[in-house]
Amino acid sequence: MTRLSKPLLFASPEECEQAFYDALESGDVDTVSDVWLDDDDVCCVHPGGPRLIGYTAVRSSLATLLAAGALQIRTLSRKCFESSTVAVTSVIEEVVVAQAGGRQVVHVIATNAFTRTPAGWKMVLHHAAPAPQGRVADVTETPHGPVH
Repeated sequence: MTRLSKPLLFASPEECEQAFYDALESGDVDTVSDVWLDDDDVCCVHPGGPRLIGYTAVRSSLATLLAAGALQIRTLSRKCFESSTVAVTSVIEEVVVAQAGGRQVVHVIATNAFTRTPAGWKMVLHHAAPAPQGRVADVTETPHGPVH
């Protein structure tokens, strides 16, 4: 099943990605869901979570995530590869999380992928993982030693 025509039409992957993060910040489940392509092959991985496949599973996870309220989240250091039909971005998310006795800023490294449809750009992948040792550092040279 594919739903290509939605009320939200995004002219660029940047616009689609911004709508995704704006919807998370406002706790708007319907808008954050409308950013996604309604397709059985979309994929979402929340930090430390399982791989969710298909629009229904992704939407359900987003509803659960936002059930506790809006997220305090902003993106830093956006890098993008874009072709005429696909765009992939790498961002660092800065998320404020409540902990016993206060709040803490957590950095998350995320990859977002988008596809161009007749109805504009839609998200097809969000994969997020905690930054190693809580550090946010871009590496621009080949690391030494094993990567995996």
